[in-house]
Amino acid sequence: MSRIYILSPDNDKPSGGIKILYRHADVLNANGFSAAILHQHPGFRCTWFSNNTRIEYLSQVKVNPDDFIVIPEIFGPRMCDVAALPQVSPEARFVIFNQNCRYTFLGQSFDSILDKEFRMPYSDPDRYVATMVVSQDSADYIKSVFPEQKVFRIHNAIDMDTFTYQEASKPTICFMPRKHAEDALQVLGILKIRGALNNVDIIAIDNMNERQVAEVMKQSMFFLSFGYPEGCPLPPAEAMACGCVVIGYDGFGGREYFKPEFSWPVAVGDITGFADLVEKQLALAQANPEVIHRQSRVASDYVREIYSAQQEEDDILACWNDLTRVK
Repeated sequence: MSRIYILSPDNDKPSGGIKILYRHADVLNANGFSAAILHQHPGFRCTWFSNNTRIEYLSQVKVNPDDFIVIPEIFGPRMCDVAALPQVSPEARFVIFNQNCRYTFLGQSFDSILDKEFRMPYSDPDRYVATMVVSQDSADYIKSVFPEQKVFRIHNAIDMDTFTYQEASKPTICFMPRKHAEDALQVLGILKIRGALNNVDIIAIDNMNERQVAEVMKQSMFFLSFGYPEGCPLPPAEAMACGCVVIGYDGFGGREYFKPEFSWPVAVGDITGFADLVEKQLALAQANPEVIHRQSRVASDYVREIYSAQQEEDDILACWNDLTRVK
């Protein structure tokens, strides 16, 4: 049986992308495949979330000709370094797990790109046999740039047991300051100056575990999204699942669920437009909260259907059933 090694950064700080790698390994092992997360430093394991995922270490494994290594896009040019390691068979195959297509050229330099010999791992479909992506936006990007690549779309799942629906009782805004805090500062500053935040609670989601994040989202009426670029941003979808109306940046990858029926997308950098939308929605929440609650219910139902654990599992298995049928 082919073994599937999923290379992960040795990072024990909360990272949705790494948790997705672990879950991918768990799904494969639960369905008859042989999979392991591959860390660099012996003894390392992510501890910021509960897991019993099988772990192996790059310096201690022998990757055989029939095996696969999954490499996240953030490794950039270092993908080739991994492929050249002596413990990795020259015939082993690689799958790129690209969770943010706009990081595809991360780590490259202008000198390297302008070199007449410049190539990317994606351009070698005999060795890098497929790319997994997490949104239609990313699938379109990879197919446009590397038409020879086989592309598989994976719907990352929302934890439905944690991010449960709850109708907010009062206008509360939550947001994540980790990405583009300068934009959040401007939007909230404008709203404060206008007097739009009177009697409105503001909660910054920072340094919280997953359950704490979900509790904040469940008590909030609105989630302000400041992340970009994103392969497929999960926090806004998780906020929708909890009952928030989402206003802000879709990060490009989130376009597929930032539907105008129940959310309010804003063009990146349109600070005053962002503030205007939040102000209007806060006024509506004061005048007719039932309209907000109807939007939040529709949003929650939508993302729960699209980003279910079953859909994620079906996508992962479709990918690997295809890849392991042929060499």
